[in-house]
Amino acid sequence: VVPLTMMRRTIAQRMAESVHTTAPVTMTTEADVTELVSQRERMKADFEGRDLIVPSYTDLIVKVTSVALQDHPGMNASLRDGTIVFHENIHIGLAVDTEEGLLVPVTRDVASKSIQEIAVEARSLAVKARQRKLTPDDLQGGTYTITNLGPYGIDAFTPIINLPECAILGIGRIISKPAVYNDEIVPRKMMALSLTFDHRVVDGAPAARFLDTIRDYAEHPYLWLVR
Repeated sequence: VVPLTMMRRTIAQRMAESVHTTAPVTMTTEADVTELVSQRERMKADFEGRDLIVPSYTDLIVKVTSVALQDHPGMNASLRDGTIVFHENIHIGLAVDTEEGLLVPVTRDVASKSIQEIAVEARSLAVKARQRKLTPDDLQGGTYTITNLGPYGIDAFTPIINLPECAILGIGRIISKPAVYNDEIVPRKMMALSLTFDHRVVDGAPAARFLDTIRDYAEHPYLWLVR
């Protein structure tokens, strides 16, 4: 028998509150991220010997999501006191697994940051999280959350909404699968994406369009690398 730590108690309370107060719906899609994988491999080769951080796939999807949220501002919203608040800025929380439990430090104003800036800030926050050096400000003010279980061999799953936000994106692993490409069956790099949204705030069709935009951007990096 192990007593709940203060952090575990807080996590339990927030997760239960989310499940019991929202109207959660999860939808999934699969993205052909072959071009995204190739782009990252080119970055690894070109960044070698330079003072640059190779962005992780999570960093890349953070940028993809920020661009998609600009296209679908209704997903960058919160339910507050009987009103829907649409946030002007995009502050994305990234779930970090620590020995003490799950923490979600926030990268602010993601839409205005380059991929390199996102990568640097995400690494800094993750290190602070695991060293228990996060400040209250690091954990507050998020408008959207992303969680990545791909490194653990997970495909699709049902992430729990981080209140008071209205949606959360789950990233699955990247795996080679046979797919039809240019009318031929060839191996392609595929990634599962899982979107949980609060049906009190957003209906299924706009949420589906948002997830499809993320899929489209993940498949075509050149559409957002210049933004």
